[in-house]
Amino acid sequence: MKNNKFIKFSLTVACAAVLAACGSSGGSSNNDEAAQQAAAQQAAAQQAAAQQAAAQQAAEKAAAEQQAAAAEALVAKTNDAGAKFVKKTQSNLNVGEGVETNSKSSVAPTNMTVELHPSLDTIVVAVPLNADGSVNTQAKQAYLEDFDFRGNTANTTGQHTLSHIYKTANGSTTVGAARNGGEASTKTDTKGNDTGLAYVYEDGRLNYTRKAEGKNVVDTKDARTDARLADSVAEVYGHRTFVDGDSEVKNIADGDTVLANAPFTAKDADGKYTAGSKLNYVQYGRVTSKLHAVQEADLKDGKDVAQYGTKVASFGGYGENGTEDNYFYRGVNNTPYSATLASDLKNIYFGSEAAAGKLHYQGHAVTYNLDKDYEDKSGLPNALGAEYALVSGTHVAADIDLASKNVTGNLYNRWTETNTQQQVKEHNVELANFTGTLANNGSISGSATKHDGAQGVLKASLYGAQAQELGGVIASNDTANNWGASFGAKVQNTPYVAPAVVTPAPVPAWGESTDANNAK
Repeated sequence: MKNNKFIKFSLTVACAAVLAACGSSGGSSNNDEAAQQAAAQQAAAQQAAAQQAAAQQAAEKAAAEQQAAAAEALVAKTNDAGAKFVKKTQSNLNVGEGVETNSKSSVAPTNMTVELHPSLDTIVVAVPLNADGSVNTQAKQAYLEDFDFRGNTANTTGQHTLSHIYKTANGSTTVGAARNGGEASTKTDTKGNDTGLAYVYEDGRLNYTRKAEGKNVVDTKDARTDARLADSVAEVYGHRTFVDGDSEVKNIADGDTVLANAPFTAKDADGKYTAGSKLNYVQYGRVTSKLHAVQEADLKDGKDVAQYGTKVASFGGYGENGTEDNYFYRGVNNTPYSATLASDLKNIYFGSEAAAGKLHYQGHAVTYNLDKDYEDKSGLPNALGAEYALVSGTHVAADIDLASKNVTGNLYNRWTETNTQQQVKEHNVELANFTGTLANNGSISGSATKHDGAQGVLKASLYGAQAQELGGVIASNDTANNWGASFGAKVQNTPYVAPAVVTPAPVPAWGESTDANNAK
């Protein structure tokens, strides 16, 4: 009996253990299912988040590509004909800071986007603005007429007289004489009765700075100081500044001479950039207008050569109150747009097999408030016991890195330093430098820095089918303590020429004699 009870008890315990085990197994299964479900939900959530992030990234990429395509389309259709900025002399011309009479300058170059007449005999000097600074499309732009150099056929004097222009005391252009041959394609049927002195390239001149001649200036020609430039209406270099013919009766783009027209665009016999050459596309410099207190009614209607119609303005004399100095560059035959412009130029100048290359330009600038004497590295005006002299200026040098599209350059004067042992060293004295980025239409935008650290802007453009020429302006960000320059330059690289394929001489067949003596 006792044994039976024990067995029953044992069986009961065993059954209980089995049941407990069964219960434990069932709970574990449920937990696994819950965990698997949670993991599946988490994976689904992660996948959904990843898909959402990918979709957002794709949308952002598409929007960026669309924006880039729109920007590139705008670049493609923009004709970058040139740009200018204005330095006032007690004028009320609006340069973006009100219309009060002062001598401030514009801080943002005005783009010339209207296709230029190939004669380059007019130049827009003012665009009417609304109170908010936008262009007044109901008013007409003011331009200078007979701004050309036909009849200038010698580059030995450095001066040319512009004929039949308007240069009136009050800026009015409502009177004038009849034009011979009637109305021309960019001119009205009347002409001005005045003349104006323009400074141009002079063969052999080295000093184009504002520094006066003296013992520390190599050039013996009279310097182009502000005093000597006074009353001149222009200082212009480059394309169409030496032209045959008469602008009054001839208004077509022929008659260019073969004379050099721009300084420092080529090397001399010693390999230094002191020689001039001919720019075929770019024109640059300074032209002075007189628009202070002038009403639209005081100006005669011009030809419709601008977007909003035109009025003919009066020239002014450099340095005179009530005038505006327009520092500009412009040109014809812009480097054509290409979505692969940098690569195209690399192929032209360095060959298709080259990984990269830099285009180097040298030229000349017309400046104001950028003068600087030579200083040695010690910061003293000149080294103790040494003599120094200005050789040439103002030069422009620029490089375009075709791999990065980065543009760098500077304006400088060339000086010599002679020590007590009569040892001569040459130095470049930097006046300003600039950096920018090349766009696919050949335009360049960026910043500029004066030698004292003052900041400014850069605007430039390439011209010629192979980017042979460069024109540009730099201008100060400060309207009051302002400085600036316009420039033109020529590429110094030569187009790549693939090496000639050399055909090896035929190898004589086995047994054939190559000794002519054996033929005896």
